[in-house]
Amino acid sequence: MTRAPGPKGTLIWGSLGAVQKDALGFLTQAAASHGDVVRLRFGPVIAHLLNHPDHIEHVLSRGAQGYDKDTRSVAQIKATCGASLLSSDGAAWQRHRRLIQPVFQPRFLDTIDPVVDTAIDAMLDRWAIAARNATPIDIVAEMMQLMIVISVRFLFSSEVDPDRIDRALKVLLADTWRRLEALFDPSMISPRLHRPAFKQALAEIDAVVFALIRARRQSGTQPDDLLSRLLSAHEGEGLDRLTDTELRDAAVTLILAGHETVANALAWAIVLLAQNPEWRRHDPHKVWSETLRLFPSIWIMERRAVTLDEIGGYRIAKGSTVLMSPYVLHRNPQFWPNADRFDPTRFDETTVATRPRHAYLPFGLGPHRCIGLHLGNRVAERILTQVQAAFRLDLAPGQSLGLAPGITLRHADAIYMYPREAAI
Repeated sequence: MTRAPGPKGTLIWGSLGAVQKDALGFLTQAAASHGDVVRLRFGPVIAHLLNHPDHIEHVLSRGAQGYDKDTRSVAQIKATCGASLLSSDGAAWQRHRRLIQPVFQPRFLDTIDPVVDTAIDAMLDRWAIAARNATPIDIVAEMMQLMIVISVRFLFSSEVDPDRIDRALKVLLADTWRRLEALFDPSMISPRLHRPAFKQALAEIDAVVFALIRARRQSGTQPDDLLSRLLSAHEGEGLDRLTDTELRDAAVTLILAGHETVANALAWAIVLLAQNPEWRRHDPHKVWSETLRLFPSIWIMERRAVTLDEIGGYRIAKGSTVLMSPYVLHRNPQFWPNADRFDPTRFDETTVATRPRHAYLPFGLGPHRCIGLHLGNRVAERILTQVQAAFRLDLAPGQSLGLAPGITLRHADAIYMYPREAAI
């Protein structure tokens, strides 16, 4: 086995500075310059970026037993999500998956439609006023608010101030990414050493979620929402009762995964349709799929090699980090010609058949593939369909449309758009 090629970086910090400056650009260029397996060094940390479907399938699916989630990213995410599907591994992950899986059975998906429609109607009413007054809306904030409302109602059948949750999550996600970019942070020694802003935001999320859980326990009612299904699922396990903390960890993870990721991508879908109006009448499924190709909310994944391995003929040392970036993979010219161009026909059935199966993975792969992918797709496509039927949204001039890669692929700034009624 030989050592994989890669950028040299600086003598002490390797490529750490380049990633901190422009993670997306650096990783995309590293793959273009060095191939499908790229050796990277971040100070003392060695990582390999994989950019071929076969190599990624090996780590996440066929050879998943040789890789775990005992990584820096998961350790930092645990500070927010606790021991949840997103952050646990092994037996703990299997238990949570077994308890949560029934919630996402197809027979339950129909119950989300009225929740989505009610939230969309309220949003479109606001947009109608903005359209009459020729007032721009911030499409990023609108999608965040919409998805928080939907997520909380579906989880808890409750009304919660969406701005309260969004403000707290912004702080939590930003601070988590800051810690990941640093080789050392005091919070690695003790959770008590987290920054005050992080602890305050975490307390805010906990206050909301624990209050909703306590209210449900005390009321004894069982509305048809995700919390009731979680409670029913664990009751089926006999005496193995989920604690309030376990319910909190599951709920926070699902709020984060169900609102943050979908909202980011929905805002991009609406922007892309404004930039490419010829696609406004196109199949919303293909529009959504192409949006996730260009702007996958989960833009990077990390695993740790638990044994010595070989990928693409290159040595992967035991204990080293493996990185897989859907953002970079979805721009690999081997599988995506003119990769930066928005083209929903890439997801025509005949075109899909010409690509390797795992050249597209916005929801991950293997046993840890996103459990809510069908629900997320259904909600997003329903929102796109109704928005496009009611309004045409035009970008306000003079804006930058930058990306802010962190735990998710966020927008760097607000994006202002003018809603015009009778969109099509």
